[in-house]
Amino acid sequence: MTTKKAIVKKSKHKPQEKIESVLGKPFKGFFVNMLTRDIDLQDAILDLLDNCVDGAIRTRTKEMADRDSLKGFWAKIKLSDKKFVIEDNCGGIPWKLAKDYAFRMGPSENVHSKPGTIGVVGIGMKRAIFKMGTECYVHSNHEKDSFIVSIPPEWFENDDLWEFKAEREDPSGKECGTIIEITQLNNATKIAFKDGSSFRASFPALVGESYSYLIEKGFEVKVGKDDVPTKSVALCFESPHALNAKGEQIRPYIYSATMNGIDVFMAVGYRSRMLTQAEQEREAEATFSARDAGWTVVCNDRVVLSNDRTTKTGWGFGRVPNFHNQFSCIAGIVEFSSKDTGSLPITTTKRGIDTSKDIYTLARQRMQDGLRHFTSNTNRWKGFETELKGRFGEGSFLSLQELKDISEHLKFTKVKGDGVQRQYVPDLPEKKVLKTTKRICFTKKIKDIEKVSNHLFDEVREPNDVGEACFNRVLKEAKQ
Repeated sequence: MTTKKAIVKKSKHKPQEKIESVLGKPFKGFFVNMLTRDIDLQDAILDLLDNCVDGAIRTRTKEMADRDSLKGFWAKIKLSDKKFVIEDNCGGIPWKLAKDYAFRMGPSENVHSKPGTIGVVGIGMKRAIFKMGTECYVHSNHEKDSFIVSIPPEWFENDDLWEFKAEREDPSGKECGTIIEITQLNNATKIAFKDGSSFRASFPALVGESYSYLIEKGFEVKVGKDDVPTKSVALCFESPHALNAKGEQIRPYIYSATMNGIDVFMAVGYRSRMLTQAEQEREAEATFSARDAGWTVVCNDRVVLSNDRTTKTGWGFGRVPNFHNQFSCIAGIVEFSSKDTGSLPITTTKRGIDTSKDIYTLARQRMQDGLRHFTSNTNRWKGFETELKGRFGEGSFLSLQELKDISEHLKFTKVKGDGVQRQYVPDLPEKKVLKTTKRICFTKKIKDIEKVSNHLFDEVREPNDVGEACFNRVLKEAKQ
């Protein structure tokens, strides 16, 4: 007789696996690819530069903060097909910040950014590292702790490894700051960083464009051994030392607002004299005229959109014409500032505008008001542009900060709506043109129009041609 125990032994079925849970963690390769796929190489580097600026804001003295100065802080970027290095003297990374937050994949609700910083979603440094290569060393020389964090190639290959190795270092003795060194660059990065590449040629100008207003506050940026070229908006402001002068003046339209913890300052006007039709045609062929026209958008001192001439900034809809060379003399700048970086109308790459934000929708309406004011003015001066040439003197162009300073003394009018809104609408010069023509319009029978047309031209022509020919014949007789 077979026992129950024997039956169990003879069974071909293995005991079933206990069901408790399923894996939910990401595959490392998929995670890294998804994190980096939607950001360009240049924007990844700018993320690292943003961290330098945030460190400077976190470190500067109260006196410097009161003056909104970054003088004395610097960042240096070195590119080669062997490695990438960015070094700064912006205070280093506090160990607690590094341990609990800086190397985590995403923001924490428990960590709050220093007011005025640029970081948005808490992935900038990691995303930049992953974008460029598979080996990285982060050296931090902070006043309280000095340490190194290592990210080896093995980290990218092991789905179970999510921590980065960290160890204490002896203080370097130099200024407090951070050095990020990325080696084992991927092939695309090697090609971009190679001597003579188009990326190497264009990148310094991009940095200068994005950080112009931070550089104006004293922050120094070098790519290789060279300072980056800066580019900022300056608008014509006639008689800046006689703000109460009466009469028509070439000055910008200015708007400011404060709502929901966000400050907005906007100015649009003439960045140069108006071009004649012949000049517009010549510059259109050389594609120079529009280079510095359009809108520049700044969020917490970082330029996120430069010289835009699309519907994104109000061109081409809402009774604003599409941009063309007649308007190459017009430029505008709008600045958004907030202690809460997440409330700014900025994309996660910080190289674009989130047009869905209510604050941007509101600002764009005023941007269009300003554009209409100046596009209409250029229409009125069409054909007479040279008459205004002498009013665009070199000393009458003001920068963003100068416009903000002078606006404190201008007479603004209140704008209805949420928060506190106000605007300054300049009384621009108007071209007075005497009206010397009038339209003649009358109706006649079609058969009579055709009879007269055949009499004049031996063929049937348009009624306008017939009427004009009749008038010209009688006018000639009247003058004899």
